[in-house]
Amino acid sequence: MAEKITTLSHLKQLALRGKADSEAQIAELAKLVIDILEDMRHFGITVTLPAANWSGGVQTVRHESLLADSSYWYLIYSDARVKADDITTNGQVTFRCEAVPETDLNVNIIRLEIAS
Repeated sequence: MAEKITTLSHLKQLALRGKADSEAQIAELAKLVIDILEDMRHFGITVTLPAANWSGGVQTVRHESLLADSSYWYLIYSDARVKADDITTNGQVTFRCEAVPETDLNVNIIRLEIAS
């Protein structure tokens, strides 16, 4: 049953407790992810998305290490607001954006090999 809030100070205490609980859960989750990543084989890839290559908010890049294989998962990171489609064709991945970047973007990709 939810705790009844009686004062503004009580509400603040509950909010701080909730924030601490959330931070602890995030830290625990991060440790689990790190442990999983350390147990997996992984490979780092960097691709560049040239500013001039966007067409309708879409751009496909090629890299020989991108494999359309269910035994691989890909984590894609960029400071820019771009999203990658699933890799369905060996050697290429398609990126999408809402606002076309004015400069070239470097995107970091981690390929994780999942044990079967």
